[in-house]
Amino acid sequence: MQSNLMFLAAWSAIAGALIPVLAANNGALGRAWGAPFHSTLAVVGLSFVTVSIVLAVARPPAPEMDAIRAAPLIAYCGGLIMAFYALSATFVPPQFGVGNFVMCVVVAQLVMATVIDQFGLFGAPVYQVDLKRAAGLVLLGVGAVLVAVK
Repeated sequence: MQSNLMFLAAWSAIAGALIPVLAANNGALGRAWGAPFHSTLAVVGLSFVTVSIVLAVARPPAPEMDAIRAAPLIAYCGGLIMAFYALSATFVPPQFGVGNFVMCVVVAQLVMATVIDQFGLFGAPVYQVDLKRAAGLVLLGVGAVLVAVK
């Protein structure tokens, strides 16, 4: 069990470390093309192809149609959210800076994650916000202001 947690933590850390790389690369592609929305489509298209290849190789069982129908409609908004993030990561960093963009993303992610945990939104388990966690969010906000590139 502990090794599984370490694996998941490492996977999560790698995914997190790649977010600024994604923002820098998307911004560079958008600048190179002079068309950030078109370059975002290329990036998302490559993502689709990559996931398709992983599915073809791994061959996990497909979900049952009943499961697809039973999923709450809001759960399908992930594609819209991912498109918004991809567009944002392409359009914003060249104008705002990769560091500023990622800093705002991380602060907003942790605040929203805390709200989701507090109220168990979207079917997530409830984790009450305690004083320590609230203080951490305040310190995160202060740190973000100090790190902001002007």
